[in-house]
Amino acid sequence: MKLSENTLSVLKNFASINSGVVLRSGKTQKSISPEQTILVEAKLEDDFPVIFGIYDLNQFLGNVTTLDSPEMTFSDESVVMKDSTFSLNYYSCSPNLIISPPEGKDLVLSNPEISFDISSSVLQRLLRVANMNAMPHISILGKNGKMVVRGSDKSNDTSNYVDVEIGDYEGDDVTITFKAENLKMVPDDYSVQIKLGTFSCWTNKKGTMKYFIALEKK
Repeated sequence: MKLSENTLSVLKNFASINSGVVLRSGKTQKSISPEQTILVEAKLEDDFPVIFGIYDLNQFLGNVTTLDSPEMTFSDESVVMKDSTFSLNYYSCSPNLIISPPEGKDLVLSNPEISFDISSSVLQRLLRVANMNAMPHISILGKNGKMVVRGSDKSNDTSNYVDVEIGDYEGDDVTITFKAENLKMVPDDYSVQIKLGTFSCWTNKKGTMKYFIALEKK
């Protein structure tokens, strides 16, 4: 098998969340951050044949991209990456060495209290502005009939902040906050569901990526 550009992009995203991953047989793959504040599920184009532990995902991807579109043959112990010139044998590691999501459980956020959509362009620009201005928090504000996404530093009352209005809002005033560093989604348009006090679920429009991201406690 050869890994598609889509699969490589998703695995690169996984590497930003957890340095290791356990690839399961099939097209659905999951990863979780070591702090268990981000859990991601992806439906890939490629169908992996075996369970395969990768301790250093960035190293693995570096090998794949350095070789020239290699053909990959997986076994329980290793994968052989072969192009027209090189043949690289890359060993798997024990899944027990990698922090992984629990298997056999569907990822569902039950009874969300707040839902909204956010476009890729708005989210990516907001995260860039927040990063440039050292704003570690992204908040969802429901107030005065409007829903606003704000980048700020909630520990500093005099810090810069940036607001983007994303829609109308009905209900009691609410403020929901994330660590900006936890919003590591593949760039796309997302539908967001939030369960107050616990987690949020970010699903891309194609339904191929689903992120569960913890809310910051007050």
